[in-house]
Amino acid sequence: GNQSGATSEPTSAEIKTKNQGELSQIKKQVEVKKEEAAKKRLEFQDKKEKMAEEKCKNIEKKVATRANRYENNAQMTNKVYGNMKTRLDRLTSQLKSAGADTTQLEKDLVTLYAKIEKLKTDQAAYIATIKESQVSACGKTEGEFKTKITEARKVPELVKTARADIKNFFQTTIKADLQAIRATLTEEESAEVKSSMPKP
Repeated sequence: GNQSGATSEPTSAEIKTKNQGELSQIKKQVEVKKEEAAKKRLEFQDKKEKMAEEKCKNIEKKVATRANRYENNAQMTNKVYGNMKTRLDRLTSQLKSAGADTTQLEKDLVTLYAKIEKLKTDQAAYIATIKESQVSACGKTEGEFKTKITEARKVPELVKTARADIKNFFQTTIKADLQAIRATLTEEESAEVKSSMPKP
């Protein structure tokens, strides 16, 4: 009965083969798991990149809207100041031809126009910065983009201050000059009227 017992016992060669088979099974499973993990990583990376792209596209859209809004504002402001300048220049030459001394007024107008020009330049620079930040939203590092946006955010406040300054200068200085000129013209007129009246 020894024979039958021996055949049921696996030989060392069979054990080796069986072990190798199991080992290669395990190896295969590990490989599959690795591949799956790599695939998941890639998918996640893809998702992340897509999300980042979406995010920067949205930012670009927002920035573009803001740039357009400021461009329209700047155009309107320039139109308003352009009309103001035309009116003031016309008024100055009318006063001059009426014989008024417009020296102080003209000096103050130079200051006013310089303030307006500076505002125009600042606005143009601001719009350029915004447009640049629109490009760098997707093209540059987040740090660079944030710097640009921070720079751009400061400007509306500066523009607001500049506009208030122009308005204030016009209301106080320019109006005072005009009132002074009108007062002297009125005095001169009444003096002329008096002198042309026949003496009693």
